[in-house]
Amino acid sequence: MKVLFLAHYPELYGSIRSLLDLTDGLQAYGIRPFFVVPAEGSFSAALQEKQLPYAIVPVPYWLSQKPLSWREKAQRLKEIRQAAQGVSQIISTQYIDLIYTNTSASPMGALAAREASLPHIWHLREGAYPDFQLRPIVPASWIARLLRNSGTIICNSNAVACSHFGSNLHGIRIVYNGVATQAQFEERLLMRHKSPKPDIFTFVMPSNYQPQKGQEEAIRALAAVQARGIQSQLVLAGNGKQSFLTQLQALSKELNIDKSITFLPYSDDALGLYYSSSCALVCSNYEALSRVALEAMSCGLPVIGRNTGGTPEIILNGQTGYLYDNFDALVESMAALAQNPALSQRMGLAGWARARELFNTEDCAAKVFEIIQSVTNKA
Repeated sequence: MKVLFLAHYPELYGSIRSLLDLTDGLQAYGIRPFFVVPAEGSFSAALQEKQLPYAIVPVPYWLSQKPLSWREKAQRLKEIRQAAQGVSQIISTQYIDLIYTNTSASPMGALAAREASLPHIWHLREGAYPDFQLRPIVPASWIARLLRNSGTIICNSNAVACSHFGSNLHGIRIVYNGVATQAQFEERLLMRHKSPKPDIFTFVMPSNYQPQKGQEEAIRALAAVQARGIQSQLVLAGNGKQSFLTQLQALSKELNIDKSITFLPYSDDALGLYYSSSCALVCSNYEALSRVALEAMSCGLPVIGRNTGGTPEIILNGQTGYLYDNFDALVESMAALAQNPALSQRMGLAGWARARELFNTEDCAAKVFEIIQSVTNKA
């Protein structure tokens, strides 16, 4: 079976990496993937390395960060229709059997599937617009209706499902992202045991430098932990606007903890950071299903995460890490682990076992393949 996977972003960030993990697993079931990518980038480079076919087609969103005029909305909807026509041409030339849209950000895959009378699957990996401060350019009720009426829906967490559909979750399938194979889980734990332990308890936070990701809160929390006389340090890694990075660096100097914070650029492979750290932080305002938390747990790290979005579905509070609701609770959680490395290690192992059971790529691919079979059998 040949499946067209439509991606909304050209770089290897969380949802795109999860898509690649999924398609790697689906190939064992005879699924032949073809990808639609909005532009060349690290995603297309990864597809080239894997020798997987793809086409470049603009993916206009039906969401916007700023209010649009009626004329601008009409132009955006025109661009969406044109993009759907581009997908329709690929369907006919590539002999596609099913369309698989990896996002709720654009309806072009659903429109093309309808035109070609092909089955369509939505895989929603982001919440209903809080993730990136995007708002729909058409009434949200229209979007929810089109989602419902134009294909089977998979959500990567209960939080994502509820954000889109409220309490009406009839027919919605929840499939957690797979972050590693069973064998990779074993390899990562072994690598963690082999890697040198940091001399000072090290918190790691590989998230893009953006205000909503919570780096400022993490820096202030580290200062509060150190004010108690607890030795600790923080590693931040990501891309983002230089102006915000400069602001974070200035804050660390203002709080007199700049020597305890390391600022690193984004890396496609954060595993080395996890091996050399003690605990991961997820301080985002909202995460649909945090890739950082899952990767950290796959490497045997405890995770401290904000009690929002899909993060409570990952972390067992007090067992695999801590969930926090406010700044003081974040400080208390960081201090508790920094003062007790043995507790941190026990939580990390418990988190590794939980992630291996719930967030492995084999189970994710098997569940999605079952859904694909069900959809195509009905078509």
